[in-house]
Amino acid sequence: MSSPFAYQATASSAVAERSYLRQVFAWMLLGLALTTGVAAYLSGTTDVSQYFVDHRIAFWLLFAVQLGAVFGLSAAINRISANTAALVFCLYAGLTGVFFAILFEVYTTGSIVAAFGGATGVFGGMALYGYTTQRDLTKLGGILFGALIGLIVASIVYAFVGGGVFNLIIGYLGVIIFAGLTAYDMQRIKQIGAQGITDGETAQKLAIYGALSLYLDFINLVISLLRIFGGGGRS
Repeated sequence: MSSPFAYQATASSAVAERSYLRQVFAWMLLGLALTTGVAAYLSGTTDVSQYFVDHRIAFWLLFAVQLGAVFGLSAAINRISANTAALVFCLYAGLTGVFFAILFEVYTTGSIVAAFGGATGVFGGMALYGYTTQRDLTKLGGILFGALIGLIVASIVYAFVGGGVFNLIIGYLGVIIFAGLTAYDMQRIKQIGAQGITDGETAQKLAIYGALSLYLDFINLVISLLRIFGGGGRS
């Protein structure tokens, strides 16, 4: 997905690039902190998985609102205020925490730690590659987004039909796809930052948009690795 903004470079400087990247990662870390905080609180105080077993419609409503928040923010980022973008981003991160509360109850601590550790390593390595490579990853982005649509469809099908082997295949494909998207998104974010965005409102919205992309890459790496390490599900 190309950036919803088109800019002329105003100041191609390393200082502007680093400042923009700091904003992106600050928002990303805020999102991860919200997700983790909500998940830890709910898993420690509420039987979230049982609630959604008893209220399946609530689970699908949560899923629909999450998708709506992501696609809505991506589509409208250049038409809404920075404050609205921040609110939607934080709302999405909080809702994802509800979903992760289920995972915290379903999977063992060992599986969760392994998934987060593996995701951190893959994410860090691919982000570094995307930042340093001289190769243009634009064409790769189109292929990966097409594969992502297929992965979403496969995940929905799995929710209805199940299957251990099917789950593993989705997990391994997810790692490959989101590892590639991490490199692609990181290169795109670097290019935007290098342009030197002087308008504060625009810079904040772009930072939130970039943070959302990287946040999604990391979260989905965790989920994909949990599918792989999920043999440690709680009994």
